[in-house]
This record gives sequence, C-alpha cells and structure tokens, in this order.
Amino acid sequence: MYVGVDGCPDGWLAVVYSGSGYEGSRFYRTVGDLWADHCDADRILIDVPIGLREDSGEPRACDTAARKALSPDRHASVFPTPVRAAAREESYDAAKAVQERLTDGSLNRQTWGIVPKIDEVDRFLLDTPAARDAIQECHPEVCFRAFAGAPTAYSKTGQPERAFWERAAALRAVEPDVYDHLWDAASGLGCDASDDDLLDAFVVALTARGDATGLETLPADPETDPRGLPMEIVFRPPPE
Repeated sequence: MYVGVDGCPDGWLAVVYSGSGYEGSRFYRTVGDLWADHCDADRILIDVPIGLREDSGEPRACDTAARKALSPDRHASVFPTPVRAAAREESYDAAKAVQERLTDGSLNRQTWGIVPKIDEVDRFLLDTPAARDAIQECHPEVCFRAFAGAPTAYSKTGQPERAFWERAAALRAVEPDVYDHLWDAASGLGCDASDDDLLDAFVVALTARGDATGLETLPADPETDPRGLPMEIVFRPPPE
C-alpha cells in the first residue's frame, strides 16, 4: 500500500493507493493513529518538514532546492522550517524568541501555523524508530511540478478555481480515474478538509505509489539532522 498524507484542520487526511488502484481516503486525528492503520504500508509520504536543525539559522538544503525548483511563482509555498526547540514551544511569541536566540533569523506567522504538525511528526518519528523507513517528507507543489514538468501557473489563494483544475489535470495525467477518486474522497470523509487538502493528499499519494527506484530527492544527496532524521523532499518525475 502507498499512502499520501496532508495536514487538514484537526488532523491528517490520508489517501491510499495499492498497486492495482485507489483504495480510499480517511481522516485521522493523529499521526500515531494513521501509523497504527498503515504500519505495513510500502511507503507513506507526508506534507510536513521532517528533519530539523537544532541551533543553526542555515536553511535546510531541501527547502532551498525546493524553492529554486518552484521559482519564480510558487517558491513561497515552501515555508522556512523552525529549529527543533522552537517547534517545541506552545505559543508564537515563545517560539519566535527561541528561533531568534538560536539562529540569525526569526519565525513568521505562516510557519507558526504548521508548527504543531511539525512538532507532532518530529516527536512521533523520534519515538517510533520503526516508522522512519516508511515515512518520508513530500511537498505537494514539488510533486505537481514533477508531474506537469513545470511549476503550477495559478495560485490557490488568488485564482482558486483555475488552480484547482490545473492541479487536478496534472493528477489525471498520471491517474486517468482520479476525478472519480477525488469525488469519492470529497463525499465520504466527514471532516473539514478543503479542496486544496484533497488535491495535496492525492498528489502525494500518487507520488508514493510505485517502485522506489522511480523516486528522487531534493537535494540529490540529502543530509540528516542531529537526531538522524533525513532532511529531504521526495518527488517522482513523470515516465518518459
């Protein structure tokens, strides 16, 4: 089984494919709950930073490479990743103060919005060694770029309808029945996942699906963080 995971309000949206096709979608409150259901998966790709710096303001190389790949229009979708101690804080002001003390940078509000999910996944992987080989970081816009051959043209916030269909078409190019799968997921989840959450979970799941030899990483030679977690963003180029 191949699982793509995207964060959504109050939890995580998981889309599952097998070698024979779409298996379904489900909402999970925690990453631990998701792992309990999918600990035997061949691969789980998740849209959240994995691998954190401890006390350096240097950007993760994978974030830098992803911004370059998505320039000039979609690079801002790659948020700066906080250091681990900042991710552990429970308020924005405290996290910002830690980030500024340990690095030469700060912490913006956009990044703070995803810090609880960064912290949840980081703690889970550090506490669950068995999950580390299966769960890898992915970024939806990098995946869409890989499938389409170029960064997406339309902004999800500025041109939401065009952005939706542009990204849905990129999914359909690699999975002809994906519109039916999207409809099935949208009508049966029972949670507050947005259209963007659905698209992102599907592109990550379709990236996860298939032979591992077809996957590539940003950067090509990833580094690991001080706790041994890889700092890489996985993507799958389209077949030639």
